[in-house]
Amino acid sequence: MHAPPHGASTAYLGHCLVTGAAGFVGRHLVKELLRRGLRVRALVRESPLALQHDRLECVSGDIRSAEQMLKACRGVDTVFHTAAMIATLGGSAVTASYRDTAYAINVTGTKNIIQACQAQGVRRLVYTSSVDTCFNGQEDLHMDEHTAYATRFSSVYQETKIPAEQAVLEANTPSGLLTCALRPDGIWGSGGLMLDILIEKLKAGLMVTRIGGMGGIHDHVHVDNLVSAHLLAAAALVPGSPVCGKAYFVSDGVPARMFHFVRPFFEGMGYQVPRYSIPLSPLMLLMRAWQWLHFKTGIRAPMFTPHELSKLTVSTVVSSAAAARDFGYRPVKTVGDGMSEAVAYYRAMERS
Repeated sequence: MHAPPHGASTAYLGHCLVTGAAGFVGRHLVKELLRRGLRVRALVRESPLALQHDRLECVSGDIRSAEQMLKACRGVDTVFHTAAMIATLGGSAVTASYRDTAYAINVTGTKNIIQACQAQGVRRLVYTSSVDTCFNGQEDLHMDEHTAYATRFSSVYQETKIPAEQAVLEANTPSGLLTCALRPDGIWGSGGLMLDILIEKLKAGLMVTRIGGMGGIHDHVHVDNLVSAHLLAAAALVPGSPVCGKAYFVSDGVPARMFHFVRPFFEGMGYQVPRYSIPLSPLMLLMRAWQWLHFKTGIRAPMFTPHELSKLTVSTVVSSAAAARDFGYRPVKTVGDGMSEAVAYYRAMERS
């Protein structure tokens, strides 16, 4: 591993910009960068960042604007690009407006960030990609850096994350901007969308059945582990490093079926994993028809998109071995500790 200058692994990152700073990953990145003594510019579009610090500058901007991104990157040394549109709808009936919006944010927006970094002399760019770039809707228990990009898409998110990641990696220049991408699967933690949705459904009495048995096997990643991976990868972006221009899977290293994974959370909150399961095939047919009608008639989006159902039930396990080898990634939080923290967090919310 090509390390940054001795003793400079934190300060070496310099002035940092975090896009999507109001999002789950973005705000955790901002907090950790500040905790490590760095100066941070947090870019948000609409959602405010409920955080104040003497080394924090919050700015509003839209990554679809090349001019705004040029301004946002001025004086910055390291960019963490987490902003994205999670466009999980797909299928043959997708409207042009839905697809165009996703492309404008995820692809054009990313290219705007890249061009702004190049114009402003930014040294490092770490892109938050996704396992979806390699998800074909088929079981794969050995996903690693050699896994090819997906060729079968069940969502516009996949369609857009691939060219965005490719643009970031292709922008890597030994004498200029150094880049890499991280591919998480199932980001979780207290206050994250995954557990927020679960607790909402549990309280509403809607979690009455499982889908497709105990769900697919996945190797999720706690947000603290993902943040740590971002900082390690950024620090390793030096000329000659194997990290430059590469994409890496990162995970907790504890593969489990979905409902086995969430069982400690269910039980900690006083609930039980549902006893009964409904088969996937008829539900998938229903959700595909619902998705089609959503785009054709304007009815609300399906309760589960076909892409989400595939992700829930199809086993995909990623390897973090390359990340460990090239930039020293190791999980900093165990699944057990993360679940205990989440239960305490949501229990406290109930009492407040």
